[in-house]
Amino acid sequence: MALPEELKAFTGRLLAVRATDASLASDVARGITETTERYAYAHTVAATAGLHRRSAIIGATRALAMVAKYKRTPQSAGTLGECFSRIPSKSEGVGERLALVVDLDVEQAAQILEGLVSRALSVNFYALVELLTFWDTGDLDRDIKHRSRLVYDFYARAAKTSTKKAD
Repeated sequence: MALPEELKAFTGRLLAVRATDASLASDVARGITETTERYAYAHTVAATAGLHRRSAIIGATRALAMVAKYKRTPQSAGTLGECFSRIPSKSEGVGERLALVVDLDVEQAAQILEGLVSRALSVNFYALVELLTFWDTGDLDRDIKHRSRLVYDFYARAAKTSTKKAD
């Protein structure tokens, strides 16, 4: 599943200016909850116009809010699971939270993922926008596979790291 071009372009623009355009970043960051998302609409509606499911618009809005809110968190080229595997103090249940998030709706998932993004050293924000945009496509089997990739990538990165330490 690929992001619509408008959404991908807006994500890139937001990443480029989030540290310097305080007004834009502040408005878009307010899209993090249902009660304040209306402040983000002036900026996000055009970017999400190609989305046809309400859950996709919600997911994209929540993810864009995280892009804007965590402006000091650098963009990563790795997968989201890899980014979350680098969170200091993995003993705090990051893997368990990721396993749990797979079964949640988009609003609940966004809350848990925001907690992880807030602790991450870097984040692939494009992957985050894609993940939450396509969280609920209406095809449960496809959705579970899409969401579970996050957990797989988390443990795959951890396995690679422990194998390198053992060598």
